[in-house]
Amino acid sequence: MSEAVSPMKIEVADLEQLLLLASSMRSTIIHLDEEKKLAYCFLIPIASLTPIIYYCRFEKAPAERFAYINRVTGEIRFGDKPSTEPNDISILMVRVKSSEML
Repeated sequence: MSEAVSPMKIEVADLEQLLLLASSMRSTIIHLDEEKKLAYCFLIPIASLTPIIYYCRFEKAPAERFAYINRVTGEIRFGDKPSTEPNDISILMVRVKSSEML
């Protein structure tokens, strides 16, 4: 029986950097723990079984449910529905309670 693999945890500078990272992943979801003031996303690399948790701390969580990153300009905006703009990547921001994971 194999043992559980501990995730690698990498802290990024701020929410903007975390959003940029999430925009390049297959799963574009950011988890927001408002109680702990943490935002994070997961990556499970194809060539490894070690999950990676990218995270950052924030002062105040965005009120909106989605962040949009324009692939051409790099502009970041926020809203409550997925963007219909062809150059935008919509990133869902889910409110969670992360317990002792981070």
